[in-house]
Amino acid sequence: MLNKELQHKPVMCEEVLSILNPSDGCVYLDGTLGAGGHSRKILESADCSVIGIDKDPTAIELCRDLEKHYGNKFLSINGSFGNLSQHLNSIGINKIDGILLDLGTSSMQLGTPERGFSFQFDAPLDMRMTQTGERAYDIINSLSEDSLADIIFYFGEERRSRKIAKAIVNKRKIKKIKTTFDLNEIILSVKKANNRKIHPATKTFQALRIYINNELKDLYEALISIEKVLSEKGRLVVISFHSLEDRIVKNFIKENSMPLRKYDPKNPDKIFVYENRKVIKPSEYEVKKNRRSRSAKLRWVFRSSLKLSQLNSSHNFINYGGIEC
Repeated sequence: MLNKELQHKPVMCEEVLSILNPSDGCVYLDGTLGAGGHSRKILESADCSVIGIDKDPTAIELCRDLEKHYGNKFLSINGSFGNLSQHLNSIGINKIDGILLDLGTSSMQLGTPERGFSFQFDAPLDMRMTQTGERAYDIINSLSEDSLADIIFYFGEERRSRKIAKAIVNKRKIKKIKTTFDLNEIILSVKKANNRKIHPATKTFQALRIYINNELKDLYEALISIEKVLSEKGRLVVISFHSLEDRIVKNFIKENSMPLRKYDPKNPDKIFVYENRKVIKPSEYEVKKNRRSRSAKLRWVFRSSLKLSQLNSSHNFINYGGIEC
């Protein structure tokens, strides 16, 4: 495994801290703990507490030093942020003062070859964040051509999904597709590498990862849980890295928030309030220092004074831009 400092460079830290504005005595939730970069910065900013959730058990182990250093100010939970309300209930917490969701894969996951997330290393086809359940190997070698094509098209927005799926099925008739390099070779037989900014295998690998880890549905479940656990005036910050995630976040905010200029705390219409719908992107300086940040998009809202008893939201995964295959 790579050195922790090389593994993880938290994205848009200054922007996150500016929005969350950590305060003494408050409790914050880092729904995507990773190697703990954002959590550490929040804890350093105030005499506050942080609860970190991550479905990847490796992330929990990487943050043991935070537990040792901050004691009961930091607690890590191994699980999906899609179940965040249940996780909080299990430890007796029903309100949170600020929440961060930094979506997608971490540098730690991408930089650990044996995890099988990256086409840049020759490794077993895995891609499981939980390290349990179906692997990419199982999906690639068992699903029908049509099912594979749908996954690659809808979760990867890959226009050549049908050709890639057909090439996969034809290849596995000869031998099992076992490694990331095996899959990469098949994709390159359909999509030739050239001077594109995006590697030909990027979208297919993204599609498999999102499908295997149920990432879009988990995001949806987290968003609709947050309205119940976020304290009034508490901020929700979401950093996304591709259009599928960002579409769900954007549509959720559009449907369930109102502009600050129209917000009356005594008579709120929506559960959330936004100051500006314009997406926040990383600075040129950060992109130069951390290439992973180049596609990051940050959106945020704060919790209105609307009581849960007044809540009349009609949430719908598909209407928010969710995908089911």
